[in-house]
Amino acid sequence: MPDIVAEIRSPSTWRFDIGAKKAAYERHGLSELWLVDSVAYAVLIFSRSKPNATSFDLALELGRGDALESPLLPGFSLAVSELYPQ
Repeated sequence: MPDIVAEIRSPSTWRFDIGAKKAAYERHGLSELWLVDSVAYAVLIFSRSKPNATSFDLALELGRGDALESPLLPGFSLAVSELYPQ
């Protein structure tokens, strides 16, 4: 299992990605899940507050004015607006 998974919204699979797939990642110990919602121009982040947390216990929604960062990627920062060029 990787430390981070990023899923890009697809109209045909979004319900699966946000539901069963997210639950499977959580169950198998994924540390952080990024769901890039190209309809809402947002990134949903689900993570664990501690490495031994049994589930995603932190949730965050980032919009165009925010930066995508992760403690798992020191020094990485991406403006969410870069994901959705005009």
